Amino acid sequence: MKKIYILVSVILASSGAFAFNENPTVVSTSVVDQKAGVDITITVNSNGTVVKGALVKVVADKTVIGAGTTNESGSVSISIPTYGDQTVTIEVYHSLYKTDKLSVVKLENAKTYNFSLTAKGDTAEEISQNSEANIAKKQEEIEKEKERAAKAEEAKLEAQNAQKETLERTKALEEEAKKAAAEKEEALKAAEQSKKEADEIRNAAGGVSDERKAQIEADIKKREEEAKKREEEAAARQKEIEAENVKLENANADAKKAEKEAEKAQKDQESAIKDAEKAAKEAEAAKKEEVKSAEEERQAKEKAAKEEEKKQKEIEEAAKEAEKAAKEAEKEAKEAEKAAKEAEKEIKEAEKAAKEAAKIKEALDKLDEDQQGIDKDLEKLKDKQKKIDKDRSKGKDVASDQQKLDEDRQKITEKQQKLDEERKKVLKKSK
Repeated sequence: MKKIYILVSVILASSGAFAFNENPTVVSTSVVDQKAGVDITITVNSNGTVVKGALVKVVADKTVIGAGTTNESGSVSISIPTYGDQTVTIEVYHSLYKTDKLSVVKLENAKTYNFSLTAKGDTAEEISQNSEANIAKKQEEIEKEKERAAKAEEAKLEAQNAQKETLERTKALEEEAKKAAAEKEEALKAAEQSKKEADEIRNAAGGVSDERKAQIEADIKKREEEAKKREEEAAARQKEIEAENVKLENANADAKKAEKEAEKAQKDQESAIKDAEKAAKEAEAAKKEEVKSAEEERQAKEKAAKEEEKKQKEIEEAAKEAEKAAKEAEKEAKEAEKAAKEAEKEIKEAEKAAKEAAKIKEALDKLDEDQQGIDKDLEKLKDKQKKIDKDRSKGKDVASDQQKLDEDRQKITEKQQKLDEERKKVLKKSK
């Protein structure tokens, strides 16, 4: 185990020394073969516009192995002298935009990785345009509400006129009903008169000529037919009046319902208009406040951009210092070549130790599986013992069952002893 820790320390020290070396010197053929360098390009934009001054980091296992700042074209080339095909995270930072990351990336030499950043906030112009659009929308809603209110008022007037016409028609039908009743009464009286005349003719039949009698009977029959016809017409008109009354009652109920609905709709629309007008005024005030806030934010962003530019200059200075340190590291790398060879030797020894450890682990895992089988068998014997004890308490003969159980327990005990001996042998090898 000590040899493995020493190896990891040597490798990490070597990786740190080459992190910012743009022009590495070949220090060992075996090391270069294992960790060749890669050159990548990062481009950064926002809504199609290049982003200058963005800080780009390439991070592997929480360690920065490459960094740079985007130029006027929104791109930066990063050279990583040693790269072992491990996955990395590419991080992009800028004070005016939201941070973006590309995780679990396996770098490819000469490849370009593109980033599209999202702005942190809207500009004053965008806020102003949005506010004007909201106010225009509210005004449009107000006009629509006014139009609906006018239609509701028109529907209300139509309902009132329909109700008035219904009342007039009802009066006319009532008059018609009275007239029909009078005609029916007149027809009944005429029929009664005809009956009297017929009785008189029958009573005075001896003093009336046949011609006169026939004439009188014809007149009576005619009057009876006319009375019956008027009675039938009156009854038919009465039915029509009753049917018309039902229709008028339904129409009157519909008119009242329509009037109530129109009044309610009008009140709702008037309330909606007031709310919309109030909302429009509030939107206008909010627009002014948003524009003011946007201007203040723009000034703050401008100030932050200047500070970021200052930071970027400091980063560039740091990069120059890193370049200087890299040259010094190049000298140290030659001295590390000897250590790398020794590390290569320790790698082989560590690999051998790892193989032996794997074999030991495999053997122990197998023994653990066998142990689980023994434990399960013991649990089963415990259950059988409980059953035998229970049968014994009831007076049953359990001698043969107890003997068989004891034999099984002895076999498991021997199996456990053998397993423990195997475990000791394996543990002895691991020391």
